[in-house]
Amino acid sequence: MRATIVLKAVKGQQEGRVFELDRHDMFVFGRSEDCQCSIPDDPYISSNHFLLEVNPPDAELRDLGSKNGTHVNGRRCGGRERGETPEEGAGRSQAVALRHGDRIKAGKTEFEVELRVFEECGNCREEVRVCAPHDEARGPFLCERCSAAMPKEPGRFTQFLAGALEPLKPEEPVRFPGYSVQAEIDEGGMGKVYLGRREADGRVVAIKCVKVHGRRAAKKQVELFSREMKVTMDLKHPNIVEFFEEGRTADGGLFFAMEYCEGGSVSDLMDKAGSLSLERAGRIMLEALEGLSFAHAKEIVHRDLKPHNILLAGKGEDAAAKVADFGLAKNFILAGLSGMTASGQRGGTLAFMPKEQLKDFRGARPASDVFSMGATLYHMLTNRLVYDLDSERDACAAILKDRLIPIRKRGVELPDAVAAVVDKATVPDWKDRYQTAGEFKEALARALE
Repeated sequence: MRATIVLKAVKGQQEGRVFELDRHDMFVFGRSEDCQCSIPDDPYISSNHFLLEVNPPDAELRDLGSKNGTHVNGRRCGGRERGETPEEGAGRSQAVALRHGDRIKAGKTEFEVELRVFEECGNCREEVRVCAPHDEARGPFLCERCSAAMPKEPGRFTQFLAGALEPLKPEEPVRFPGYSVQAEIDEGGMGKVYLGRREADGRVVAIKCVKVHGRRAAKKQVELFSREMKVTMDLKHPNIVEFFEEGRTADGGLFFAMEYCEGGSVSDLMDKAGSLSLERAGRIMLEALEGLSFAHAKEIVHRDLKPHNILLAGKGEDAAAKVADFGLAKNFILAGLSGMTASGQRGGTLAFMPKEQLKDFRGARPASDVFSMGATLYHMLTNRLVYDLDSERDACAAILKDRLIPIRKRGVELPDAVAAVVDKATVPDWKDRYQTAGEFKEALARALE
């Protein structure tokens, strides 16, 4: 069974327009021309008015600090107060979970939310639309292709969502076929990472266990994720963390055995040392860009670059930098296995994400990775983020408003050539950046000479 979120414009200039969102995606509404739904001449709409994140059957809406607020079923949800910036207003805004039949109003435009659920016909094996919450009592349903009666199953829609309400089972000792576990070494948004040993030859490995957010994953989702990962698992380069094997746990979960980097991540290094010297940060970045260039040449985009995903093989000043987790974030999200990734976040991954990727994750390009690597170099040199974020400012709003701080304003002494390279790598418009990791690497190498 699968689901689609449908957003129908029922009032305003866009009346009659329909947006169908059938996988994890972002939808930004506002006056800005690069919004998915742009209405430039409505004075009651802000440049970036609200953000809708969908991961069918779930959908959440957040006001982005708009001047006049967003209304859901007649109730105002968010909006900035007098004297507040959009980022501050968005920082106070709470995500609103949307349901079938909800009405969203912003300015003169009104949308209706529809949740469509599809199931396979037992007769012809075609997918057909089944009941929504309001018509669940009807039936039997007829297949649109073969006219066979679909068996009436009361509560079918509720059963589809029931996974989200299942109580968590107590954690059992983790086991990975073919590997022994020595210790838990990290935990991220996709799951835990363990230090392990391959039983066949005794090799020390890192084992990343991928957890599914919120509800039991459909078999097709897991298969899609696994299939897409096979492409990136074939990437072999000295500056890319190598994937050795994909496996399944006893309960059907996924895990990946990969190269273990004993030096930890750049994030770990900075937790101990703070900002890095230009010499060390430059060397780490050049090596990481070498690996990323190899991937870009094969038309593979990472989409989740940050200090946490640049690992150090070895210890001390001479540890080699390697880019980790190629394909994991992209394939995990596009397979619908993650939860909401933007709503309510004020830092973390979003602090290293370019605007175009927030608005269109699937459309991320090599220049999007360039921004993330530029923001990572910026962080290594200053111990600050390229955006000014704190508890009062919202990361999504700051990104969409292009609130970037030039590196020269961070008070760190840098050669002008290096500062210029970092600033070019992190400009808001992707067309004005270096277009590939290779271009960025060449420019940085010249600036460091």
